Amino acid sequence: MSPSFLLVTSFYPQFVNRLYEREPGLAEQAYAAQLDRLLTSGFSAVDAYRNGLARLGCDVDVVIVDADRLQRQWAREHGLDLQDSDDRRRRQRRIVEAQIAAARPDVLYVFEWSPLGDDFLRGVRRHVGSIVGQIASPLRPDRTYRSYNLMISALPTLVEHFRENGMHSERLKLGFDPRVLTRLSRGAPQHEVTFVGGFAEVHDDRIPWLERLAEEVDIDVFGYGMDRVPATSPIHERYRGEAWGYDMFSVLAHSRITLNMHARIDVGSSRDGKVAANMRLYEATGVGTCLVTDHKDNLAELFEPGREVATYKNPDACAATVKRLLADEPARRSIAAAGQMRTLAEHGYDARMVELLELLGPLARHGPTRRSAVAAGR
Repeated sequence: MSPSFLLVTSFYPQFVNRLYEREPGLAEQAYAAQLDRLLTSGFSAVDAYRNGLARLGCDVDVVIVDADRLQRQWAREHGLDLQDSDDRRRRQRRIVEAQIAAARPDVLYVFEWSPLGDDFLRGVRRHVGSIVGQIASPLRPDRTYRSYNLMISALPTLVEHFRENGMHSERLKLGFDPRVLTRLSRGAPQHEVTFVGGFAEVHDDRIPWLERLAEEVDIDVFGYGMDRVPATSPIHERYRGEAWGYDMFSVLAHSRITLNMHARIDVGSSRDGKVAANMRLYEATGVGTCLVTDHKDNLAELFEPGREVATYKNPDACAATVKRLLADEPARRSIAAAGQMRTLAEHGYDARMVELLELLGPLARHGPTRRSAVAAGR
């Protein structure tokens, strides 16, 4: 019998707020309709997990912890009194705890960063079979992550860190959801070169890198965190706004070339600077764009450098590679086509979910009996 899952995730508030502003009637819709709209927005891979696990026969529900309008609707539909929960974090935890108690999944699967915390996870253990966490971002200093039965990460250094601290941890690469392609329009490229990403603390290397590129390449920059970019930076002249969900995929798909630079992930005194692992590798190649990405020691395990993706080791080399590919259309198209073929053949989420179930093993088969589902009407 296939295990049941409750996938617990967080969405960037910038994206959630923009979606509800664009669709003013959304907040009045039923919980199931709001949840479906958020999940099918293209913002998060959680819907690919939901779809892939369901195709394997698993019963799967999803909770988006910090989508407050969505979560308040669940509370209303289930008669959960929130009058004594004025604090936002306390209110979020009360609703999620009720959702977990209702679902009673075999596997509670939490995508970190989660605002729930170690104590919360220990407290809901009685409602679930196993608790699994997934993280590929910096570890929070106020967390131990010891409430998890298993920690999943795409980053080997994080896996090693958890194991060294006596925890069960396994590596699972990220991937691409090919359903994205059915939602994208086709047409001539609208951008010569793009960069889509953020400017958070873990991305500080990106600012001087992009400033150097802007000196030689016509680049359009999309993303968040521009308040961290100095006011005098030429990046501001290239900035075209935020791009989330299918807007982001559309930007990638309509770029002749898109650029990738991995975030800086420090684990104790170790920095995971040698591993290719981020989402952009799969998103860009998946939609058929020529990807120019930073060189990593393990990149050849994922894509063949020079044939399926182009690489660089420093800003000058990046600018030279981009200019060369812009001048050589057949080479650019060949890399884009080969990269997409590799992603669709090997890096899809259906295959990843088979791997995930293998990693979970017995953890996914000894949970409590499900009493009800989180989704409305089930």
